[in-house]
Amino acid sequence: MSNSLWSGNRPKSDTEAKARLCEAALECIKRSNIDKTTMSDIAKQAGITRPTLYKHFKNKNEIFFAAIDAAALLFAESVVGHAKQFASYEERIIETIVFVVTELPRHRHLSLVLNNDCAEALRKRAFYDEATLVFTAMAAQPLIEVRPDIKGQSIEIAEIMARFAISVILFPGKFTSDYEGLRELIKKRILPGLQ
Repeated sequence: MSNSLWSGNRPKSDTEAKARLCEAALECIKRSNIDKTTMSDIAKQAGITRPTLYKHFKNKNEIFFAAIDAAALLFAESVVGHAKQFASYEERIIETIVFVVTELPRHRHLSLVLNNDCAEALRKRAFYDEATLVFTAMAAQPLIEVRPDIKGQSIEIAEIMARFAISVILFPGKFTSDYEGLRELIKKRILPGLQ
């Protein structure tokens, strides 16, 4: 293989190659949107040939889905890390929701699924059942740590938290940028149902 492939910086593993290709795909989407992005665009962005790209991914949907899945997993890990900074069950619920509302729209890659130019397939992938289960299972862990008695209900609780946060993001209103007001709303209207 020539040194010009991968812009002279060949990946050390298949995992690294796929991660770099996912990054290239997301950069292409930002520039041209998902419908206009081609496998050739992604290959060019990554500094490889199309046949090399096809060794790793069958088509552009496969690479886009892999990219969104990887970004979502990293985001979920950051949500868990953020929640663990707070001591009480109630604080963890409130601050997890506020974190998702503030950080998801700012996320370098996941903000693409909120963009109107983003294809419906990518949005569905980010919010499909399996992705929701993975996210809610991860988000439930910090709650179980401080309230082991809710273990059997933790997935439902985390799903309600996630759905509420997403609704605040997708349907902007007063609480989209008034974080103190959002905290008060959660205390008054959401927390009582999650006890």
